[in-house]
Amino acid sequence: MTTTSDDVLTRDRVAVEDTWNLETIYRDDAAWDADAAAAPALIQKAVAHRGHLGDSPAALRQALDDIFAVRETIERLQVYANLRRDEDTADQAAKARYERGVAIAIGAAEALAFVDPEVLGLPAERFDTLAASPDLTPYRHLLDNLARRRPHVRSVEIEQILAQNADVERGAPDAFNALDNADLTYGRVRDERGQEVTLTKARHQLLLRSKDRDVRRASHETFMRAYRDHEHTLTALYSASVRTDVFGARVHHFPSAREAALFGNKIPVEVYDNLIATVRGGAGVIARDLELRRRILGVDRLAAYDLQVPLAPQPDRSYPYREAIEIVLDGVGLLGDEYVDLLHGGFDRRWVDVYETRGKRSGAYSWGAYGKPPVILMNWNGTIDHVFTLAHEAGHAMHSLYADRALPFHEAGYPIFLAEIASTVNEVLLTWRLLAETPAEDKIGRFALLERFSDAYMGTVVRQTMFAEFEAKAHAMAEAGVPLTLTGLNDLYGDLYAAYTPGVEVTDDVRINWARIPHFYRAFYVYQYATGLSAAIALARAIRDEGEPARRRYLELLAAGGKDYPLDLLRRAGVDLASPAPLEAGLAEYDRVVTEMERLVDEGALSAG
Repeated sequence: MTTTSDDVLTRDRVAVEDTWNLETIYRDDAAWDADAAAAPALIQKAVAHRGHLGDSPAALRQALDDIFAVRETIERLQVYANLRRDEDTADQAAKARYERGVAIAIGAAEALAFVDPEVLGLPAERFDTLAASPDLTPYRHLLDNLARRRPHVRSVEIEQILAQNADVERGAPDAFNALDNADLTYGRVRDERGQEVTLTKARHQLLLRSKDRDVRRASHETFMRAYRDHEHTLTALYSASVRTDVFGARVHHFPSAREAALFGNKIPVEVYDNLIATVRGGAGVIARDLELRRRILGVDRLAAYDLQVPLAPQPDRSYPYREAIEIVLDGVGLLGDEYVDLLHGGFDRRWVDVYETRGKRSGAYSWGAYGKPPVILMNWNGTIDHVFTLAHEAGHAMHSLYADRALPFHEAGYPIFLAEIASTVNEVLLTWRLLAETPAEDKIGRFALLERFSDAYMGTVVRQTMFAEFEAKAHAMAEAGVPLTLTGLNDLYGDLYAAYTPGVEVTDDVRINWARIPHFYRAFYVYQYATGLSAAIALARAIRDEGEPARRRYLELLAAGGKDYPLDLLRRAGVDLASPAPLEAGLAEYDRVVTEMERLVDEGALSAG
């Protein structure tokens, strides 16, 4: 499938087999409407338990069953509505369905806001007696987690007000999403052939890989101009988002927004701090990696638009989507026949929405509703990066599949902290598989794969840790009463960029880059990419070196979903992220890769091409 240089596909021009099959969630929009219409009665059935949660173990068990029936329905409604909206963010019917789904979810949250305060309002002895009952064995972890939240749950009246406020809280992220995906236009630039093209996010990523530095510079400057032209609006939106986070933390008696965000997964602040300290401690190898890039490119100083262009002197290869599927399936072969067969079947049954189309949400993700096949959003551009992205999102999808098969709804949902491990294990295994197939004498081929790993480490660990430190400092500023101004945010981001990418020029286009990061509207999310890759390297090494025992532990981790706290589940799989050891081991692997790249360059590998 191709597009002309000045044409972005509309959805009706994409083959059905290259679109995701949302009929597995709802057969059509009318079925969604019927479920939405039935939701109020389902909610009222759950609300009828109010005032009786502590009557007996059987009463609490029935109440929780009914409450989670509501939440499962709400999830299904919201997932479908979000996916349909993301197909075309300018589609008003899809947007209306999304808004209706949000309203139902907010109404349900408000109606059920009594649950936590009522249960935690019981005398501690009564709560412990209920929780210990065999009737409540399926909810044992949930109740343990609820007890842990006792100091942070407010009265029924306050929790109901906070639930109502959710409709207000989504204002900043929804406005950013509308601006970033529907309203912003990026102008036109010339590609390597001198042909003028309409710039999109996906095309910008392709142009940043151009060997022509003038093309890269033009694309970067044109693309970032759109954000600089809206810098005051973007500052106001992000500032509002941060203030919302701070308010939510304070009203629930958390010392900081960061601690509030980490509390849900029982992640100590030390894990976050260890990440920042360890990655900052790796400045030496990061600087070597960037200096090698500067030397190969032959520039006096690296610019931000120099960081994605492939260094290996070979033509970029374009991977057709179907070929990429086979590469991914082969790459994750160490996970066993069952894993590979299940994933293959998912590709055949239209898990993936493949191509960029007008109005479609940018980027990539995997999502789904409990008990339904997962789906994957892509904006396929044919690069090796997108092959790895497909492997990454397939890891998420398979995590959902394994957890849903093994667990009830209330335990199947896994936290992002674990999700980013499942996805990056696939990337690491794919890298090693491709390296194993590349002979030592193919120096260019090996360099290209090693470069891919080093770029992934830079993007997933170094860059995301920089983002994590930015979030921590921006929120700390707001908590200290320091206004989040355009200048302040630009200075903060610019200083961090200089520290995490030593030797790269820091320009105004770089300083404003914080304004285009959608994950910042889901605060303290991105650090989990970095811890995820570090844990994934450790898990993948064990799968490769130990074989079946390690593979079994890993698949058990996937099937465990969210039935226990993530650090505990990881320890059972063989990785302790409360220690800096996995982070240091990941940094050592990165060092090993950079060292081999330096050796290959010194041996003339690139000049051989």
